[in-house]
Amino acid sequence: MSTALAVLTAAGSGTRLGCDGPKALVELAGTTLLERSARGLAQAGVAGIVVTAPADQVDAFATYFPDGRITLTSGQGESCSVPVLVVAGSSASRQASVALGLDALETLAETHGMCLDASTPVLVHDAARALTPPDAIRRVIAAVTSGYNAVIPVLPVTDTLKQVGDSTASAHLDIGLRPVVATLDRSTLVSVQTPQGFAWSTLREAHESARTRAANERTAATDDAGLVEDTGGQVMTVPGDLLSMKVTTRLDLALATLLLDQS
Repeated sequence: MSTALAVLTAAGSGTRLGCDGPKALVELAGTTLLERSARGLAQAGVAGIVVTAPADQVDAFATYFPDGRITLTSGQGESCSVPVLVVAGSSASRQASVALGLDALETLAETHGMCLDASTPVLVHDAARALTPPDAIRRVIAAVTSGYNAVIPVLPVTDTLKQVGDSTASAHLDIGLRPVVATLDRSTLVSVQTPQGFAWSTLREAHESARTRAANERTAATDDAGLVEDTGGQVMTVPGDLLSMKVTTRLDLALATLLLDQS
């Protein structure tokens, strides 16, 4: 097991998945996205996990981790147990939820006697990426452990990407017409996944410097690496994985279910 710790963001709603409850409690082949993503982190060797849940669902989320732990059992009958602390996230923005998770990491580390110093690898992962393979997580941990302070998993862009301008009004058509401004060179572009990994001090300082931005989604950062970039920090990439897709819509859920059926 590594010394890495993780914040698992799970405070989002399941509206686009067609459910009234939290997205993380949606089941994928009989197991919630929350459990699958937490298990993936534990299988990758993460030493402790903080889950940020909707404020009114903390107790419900905690029931998925009896005695505040997730336990893995190998084929040989050996088991390992990873501590999990469920805390309330923020309804203001994902950035605000992650900041609360970082506060809770200090509590988790102190309670269980874990190391949390400037260089400790800390991951930020989305519960919606429930099929992320442990090896993809280990690549991020290995890069941070090797001395890179900010590391993100990425995939090459395969679609043609174009920059567009504002919507164009038309007296005859109301179909969302927008003018193309430029075609982007996709060879220099990547799509970003999670978990994103950081040295503890790098991530903590990046969030502290941008705390006021977290108040609402309009100003908040869409990912943690962006906060590090804003401080002038260098962000490195490692290969991601196609299985680390984000389950956001019913189509995503159907695709993820199909992938599980075929595995």
